[in-house]
Amino acid sequence: MLLLAMPLATLHAQDAEMKPVAVVSISPIKKILADTQYLAETAGQGDFGRMGAIMSAPFTQGIDKSRPIGVLVMTNGQEFAPLAFIPVTDMDSLLLIIKEQFGPPQDMGDDVKMLPTPMPVFVKQSGDWAFVAMDKDKLSNVPADPASLLKTLPTDYDIAVQMYPGNVPEIYQNVLVSQMKAGVEISLEQEPDETDEEFAARKAQINEQLSEINRIFTEMTDLTFGWNIDATQQGTYIDVKYTVAEGSKFAEQLAMNTNLTTEFSGFTKKGAAFNFSGSSKSPEAEADKVANQVDGIREQAIRQLESDGELVGEELESAKKVVDLMVDTLVQTIRTGKMDLGMMVDLDGGQAVVLAGLHVADGKRVEDGFKELVKLMESEKDFPPVKWDAETYQTIRFHVMEIPMDDAPPEAKEILGAKPAFVLGVGETNVYFAFGNDSIARLKKAIDDSIAGTATQAKMGELSVSLLPILKLAQKYDDDNPTAINAAIEALTAGSDQIMITTEINGLEVRSRIMVQEGVIKAIGAGAAAQSAAANDFDVEAAPAF
Repeated sequence: MLLLAMPLATLHAQDAEMKPVAVVSISPIKKILADTQYLAETAGQGDFGRMGAIMSAPFTQGIDKSRPIGVLVMTNGQEFAPLAFIPVTDMDSLLLIIKEQFGPPQDMGDDVKMLPTPMPVFVKQSGDWAFVAMDKDKLSNVPADPASLLKTLPTDYDIAVQMYPGNVPEIYQNVLVSQMKAGVEISLEQEPDETDEEFAARKAQINEQLSEINRIFTEMTDLTFGWNIDATQQGTYIDVKYTVAEGSKFAEQLAMNTNLTTEFSGFTKKGAAFNFSGSSKSPEAEADKVANQVDGIREQAIRQLESDGELVGEELESAKKVVDLMVDTLVQTIRTGKMDLGMMVDLDGGQAVVLAGLHVADGKRVEDGFKELVKLMESEKDFPPVKWDAETYQTIRFHVMEIPMDDAPPEAKEILGAKPAFVLGVGETNVYFAFGNDSIARLKKAIDDSIAGTATQAKMGELSVSLLPILKLAQKYDDDNPTAINAAIEALTAGSDQIMITTEINGLEVRSRIMVQEGVIKAIGAGAAAQSAAANDFDVEAAPAF
């Protein structure tokens, strides 16, 4: 988790050989207090936000609340040297806080003071900054404008850590990789029915995967973790992003994954309880490497079936064939270098349907695997028959299995329908799945919408969970927490009820973001408050006397 160096011309000449390993950024206290108050107000706990601001005041005396705080960790190739910098308006007030907690600072000369903390640290004021280090010598020549070293981190995030893996000393890089390999060696055990050759091949595969860690140190220039509360975007989010070196293998992969499109745009829907879509491309060499690793699962899974002893004769052979076809399909699809899929769980009107579509190398092979699976399961009691080639729609052949609901509770029948169907749709290089209420009609619509939206722009990955339809379903059938659920639903804002995870590429940068929208925060706060109030609401007159 570390990245290539950035030039720091502001550093003094004697440390010119030093390189940054990490930068920690804390945005101005004024911004943090405002963001915290917004979060507290959103959750219906505004008093806690104001109390936090009041309680923090004595500990931030002397600090300039309009400028950021930072920590810079440098290395000379052998050791690490952290340097913290705090914007000050009154150094004496800041030192007074330390004095009250630990005792008076000791004057070390050259305007440096040693703080009597459990582990001694040194502090020096230079201009309107207080610099803190573990070594007095590191304060001899400090940067004039340390805030510039944080770049845009203080405005982008409340708290952030940016690392530069390429600057981690090689000795530590080697220790990290070797320790991980050693840990795998210790935990990796040979299966009872695994031959020495198979075990050696599996170990070699794992070690090859671990070797890829070295690319982090050579091909990534920076890696950032940041958390921000943002009233303008109506929510809070965590980012994990990295930048790769131009001309690297990572850069080649990113170039392939710009301007992505999807063939399954109809399989996600605004307002659905759950949406997932993903699209990516891989270079041939990388695809082959992953395919070979996945292919190793085949023998292991078949051996497991044989050793379990639960299946014998034709059932065992059928199960082995299912595994074989599944792995073949996965391996061949990976070798195409293309991944494309869409999926949703829709609870519109309290009726559930699951829809999915994905790209495969050979749809016929998926169909063969499904047939073998049905053959294996059809001897089970009450296993429903399959209507093979029940319908052909848009060149897609539908195989339909109606699920019996005679003994199902009324709630299940209402949610899934009286006769929910599982549908497998098979095309040449695409397969489709549907299950639930009106699944055949919904699958047709999703296919039509996908055809109409062919070449729709897509992200590498996008997942969303909408809270409102889930809570409405719970409200209908859950009698245990009606007060909390009702309060949460009332607090939700239309269109602001999502938890989202997205991965996007912008040139040489990849960013994954986990976003919690404002409505979710409101719902959590309202639900918790209602639950707490309900728990404390009892009739004093009727309470037993002691």
